[in-house]
Amino acid sequence: MSEFRVKLNNSKQGTMDVDPSTQAQFSTSVQRTIFVQGPGKKYRKLFDGEEFVDCNYWKKFAYPQMEQEQAFIEVVSDDGSIYSENPAENNFPSVYTLTVSPSTAFEDNVVDIAGDTDSFSSFVQISNLGSNQINIRLNGLESAIFTLGQDQTQVFNSGDLLITKLEFTNTISGAVDADVQVLCSVRTSCLS
Repeated sequence: MSEFRVKLNNSKQGTMDVDPSTQAQFSTSVQRTIFVQGPGKKYRKLFDGEEFVDCNYWKKFAYPQMEQEQAFIEVVSDDGSIYSENPAENNFPSVYTLTVSPSTAFEDNVVDIAGDTDSFSSFVQISNLGSNQINIRLNGLESAIFTLGQDQTQVFNSGDLLITKLEFTNTISGAVDADVQVLCSVRTSCLS
């Protein structure tokens, strides 16, 4: 999620809320609000100076996507994700690498997609780069544990599963460290 600031009073939009004692414009307007259509055609009331966290739909109202004179959103921090009006295109990549030590528990080796991104992955590729097999638990479910052999890859394509968390163990007799790489396509979610 990215962080945004509403900036209805910018330097190119005239003067409002003038301080009578100094004749200077206040930094944020106490009077100005605006209703803006957000993702999914839902309207959101924005207050001048307000900061909020949401998907990058709101970047289209910021400079340089809009001319400076028309922009009313300022990007405070950008998570790098994209937003498209076509929901199938609202994905961004995420890559995890971890070393699964012998005799560690599932809870010790976690890829928490939902916790890291506030969303889920619609595509996941898990590669066991180690020299022995590992066990993998999907979405924290005891009924969804499988084994992945050495130098093997497991792929869950779009439409197979929505994955929020992966956990790994390496409990095979004589096990050594196993390097694991997880590639994800994470769905962009909007809060508004």
